[in-house]
Amino acid sequence: MKQNKILVIKFGGLGDVILSLDAMYSIYKHFGNNVSLLTEEPFNKLLKKSKWFNEIFTIKRSKFYFYDVYKIKKKIDPIFFSNVFDLQTSNRSSHYLKIFKKFDCDTNGIGKHSKTKHLNASRDEMHTVERQKDQLSFSKIKFLRKPNLSWLYKKSNRFDTFGKYALVVPGGSGKRLNKRIPVEIFFEIVSFLNKKNIKPILIGGKDDFYVCKKIEEKFPTLQNLCLKTSFFDIASLATNSLFSIGNDTGPIHIISRANKKTIVLFTKNSNPNLCGPVGKLTEVLTFDNTNSFFSKFLIEKLQMLISP
Repeated sequence: MKQNKILVIKFGGLGDVILSLDAMYSIYKHFGNNVSLLTEEPFNKLLKKSKWFNEIFTIKRSKFYFYDVYKIKKKIDPIFFSNVFDLQTSNRSSHYLKIFKKFDCDTNGIGKHSKTKHLNASRDEMHTVERQKDQLSFSKIKFLRKPNLSWLYKKSNRFDTFGKYALVVPGGSGKRLNKRIPVEIFFEIVSFLNKKNIKPILIGGKDDFYVCKKIEEKFPTLQNLCLKTSFFDIASLATNSLFSIGNDTGPIHIISRANKKTIVLFTKNSNPNLCGPVGKLTEVLTFDNTNSFFSKFLIEKLQMLISP
């Protein structure tokens, strides 16, 4: 007997996954407890805590789409699914929808294998959140912009962070180094924080090890938590922070949604109108390639953040 299971497809980087939380929550609220997720590690561990998904399937994506399809078929029987929502909408994930084409299954996405197509010529000029809202409207799903994220933002005393502190995120994807502002500007940021008796706490992953180490060598009294935090640690630290500042990278998206003061630094190589963090107290600044001017401007912004 056919079961009316719902499948959500979401891969991508951490920031992209965080931007998709609204869409995932909206699908969950629309369909209830019969929603499954297809993703990859480590996002399965993150999204399992949400309790929005009855099942979570993971694959390790390969260079070849057909091999991905083979691995998906080993884990998912398409006959049991009535709806599939491709929130990735890449060429790769669009190819995955071919798995469901011969079955009585409504596939929402783009490309020739989707039955409910996101037919909006402006979709590539839309912010991720607005684009997914529009995409789900084609399936008559009400989009909810305030998901309950209490499962992610829980307070913790794992780290010694008593007193005033600010999170500093100086890194970014190793594949997109041009999205990082110069490390010298982070020297100015940390120096300012030290003068104001605000503890700087560095946040980063494996791609950020060397830039965090470089900053720590210049300012040995700061707290370097690079490679020491989980997604949940970052969220917890954000909830108690005075404010946060960092490059356009995955952790800053988690930090931003804690709805504490956050400054996100973009370069000309990425567009905040398409992928900027969406926290209520988040401000985006774009680096103008002039270190001295931008540093002065940034310090003035930080001074305003801490002023009563």
